[in-house]
Amino acid sequence: MSEITVEIDAAAAIDMLRTMPDRIDRAMRGAMTDSTVLLLREMKQYPAPPDGSTYTRTGTLGKSWSKRIEGRGMEITGIVGSNGNIAPYNRYVQDAEYQARIHQGRWTTIQEAAERNRDTIEGFFESRIRAELNR
Repeated sequence: MSEITVEIDAAAAIDMLRTMPDRIDRAMRGAMTDSTVLLLREMKQYPAPPDGSTYTRTGTLGKSWSKRIEGRGMEITGIVGSNGNIAPYNRYVQDAEYQARIHQGRWTTIQEAAERNRDTIEGFFESRIRAELNR
């Protein structure tokens, strides 16, 4: 009869388990940063002005967008949002639920940006977690 012997280095396994929460947090925070930077960059982009427009853009809407990351590990949340105090009209331009007809099809909504970048964002998390687990 053949035998198979399995040996476990308990110290290495214990060390891995002890450091895992920090590694998961590092992976999640890195991926969330990648994701919020991507979405923030997209939301700050202005489309070309309509033909014949004489309106001078102030850049206020772009400046109203910001990002923040809250929480830790598996409880981390990334928030990309536009401050209504800076640009009270933001929802009528870049929120699909409220977007005015004149802006539809021209201005990217936050919902469109999130959906369009879903695969890329999922890839950020997969890559960051894989990198941490292979350290």
